[in-house]
Amino acid sequence: MSSDSESSSESSVNSSSIETPPLASTGDEASSPISSSLSTKSSSKSSKNSSKKKSSRLLEAATYADKLSKRGVIYISRLPPKMSISKVKTLLSHLGSVTRLYLEEEDRSVRKRRKRAGGSSSKRYVCGWAEFPSRSLASNIADSIHQKPMERKGPHCDDLWSVKYLRGFKWEMLTEKVAYERRVREQRLRVEMVNAKREIRQFKEKVEEGGKFEMMVQKKKKMAGGKEGKMEGGGEVEKKGKRKFRQIKALPDDGE
Repeated sequence: MSSDSESSSESSVNSSSIETPPLASTGDEASSPISSSLSTKSSSKSSKNSSKKKSSRLLEAATYADKLSKRGVIYISRLPPKMSISKVKTLLSHLGSVTRLYLEEEDRSVRKRRKRAGGSSSKRYVCGWAEFPSRSLASNIADSIHQKPMERKGPHCDDLWSVKYLRGFKWEMLTEKVAYERRVREQRLRVEMVNAKREIRQFKEKVEEGGKFEMMVQKKKKMAGGKEGKMEGGGEVEKKGKRKFRQIKALPDDGE
């Protein structure tokens, strides 16, 4: 009995003296401060990158606007037949780099009249505008080629340039002008279409009224023709006779 009690006491002492090791922390708890710091760093980097992109875009826009403000425009008041956009650009490119070029086409009515008269039906340009990188270059080109032959050899060697430098003119003014002319042309076409539809409707109404009038005239002619036929077949038209009453003979008197 004494041995059993001693063994039980030793086991209890040993169990009490053994210390349990601390539980290991999970991966989420250990990495939570690290992940938060990484996320803040990435967000700060993304914000910095976006701000850099915005600043670079603003800088590019400012430089482009500065370049646009320095550009110069010349006006070409006359262009000969069979002068295309590519040819004008090549002729002007020999003198300086052309940033933008716009040629105005002739009116469609003029083209139709020329085609009806037996002329060429190809597209023609009346005038144009050319833009150069700097105002000084544009003015120098305008002064150098004005009233000079367009080319030394070729079909346009006898044609002269008619060019003028537009001081203070910007390409945006030209786009506004073209847009305004397009709106005016569309409005005029709309008005012409409305007037044409109204004229067609009035013409149809008149035709219908004329048809009704002709039908009435034909009916009257038919009625008049029937009466004439009766007169020819029966001779003279019977006159209305006087009204006759049956007479009763008078009774003889007794004295007679």
